[in-house]
Amino acid sequence: MKLPHIPLPRGNLLIVGTGALPVSLLPGWVLYLRELMGWNTRVCLTHSATRLVSPEALASLSGRPVLGPDWAPETGTVDHREAAEWADLVLVVPATGAFLAKSAHGITDSLALATVGFTRAPVFLVPSLGGPRVGAGAVRRNLALLGEDGYHVVPPERGVSAHTGSGEEGAMPSVFSVLRFVADSGALGDPHEPSEPETEAGGAREREKEASRA
Repeated sequence: MKLPHIPLPRGNLLIVGTGALPVSLLPGWVLYLRELMGWNTRVCLTHSATRLVSPEALASLSGRPVLGPDWAPETGTVDHREAAEWADLVLVVPATGAFLAKSAHGITDSLALATVGFTRAPVFLVPSLGGPRVGAGAVRRNLALLGEDGYHVVPPERGVSAHTGSGEEGAMPSVFSVLRFVADSGALGDPHEPSEPETEAGGAREREKEASRA
């Protein structure tokens, strides 16, 4: 499968996970993005997210300590500034309604919110909203404010509700949908240069082709 071309200047991806049930899927996302996209991946979690996914598992899969939920003064650094400057791309996945609301109004009262608020890297918000919340006036206003401030909002998809077991709008998109949205946004380069994970055999064939042209 061809992967979208998303050039990161230093190859640094920061994933911010908040307290919606789909945050439990982050270990798979981290493994995929690190191994197939080849990115240096770090994760920052909110308090509520740590109740739904294991920071230890994410640290193991990313190869880096998980940031948050609180500041760590023993590190001797300003955690949110360091992470904000390190990132070439920020994915807030999933983004709860509360996180969206606070970001829209400039509230930075957690490490995750402060990091997103301080970074100059492109930020893509991947909402996870209960069906009735998708069209709520407050949510629509917050999303509009975020768009005006330069944030990129990945449209939710239709999925299965954990509450009812029925299909409804507002589900978190798949990692493939998010990558395609990031590429098509143009925020990080030309989306018309697809790339594939290079196998040893595939890489050898490409080198042979280049040699034959020389």
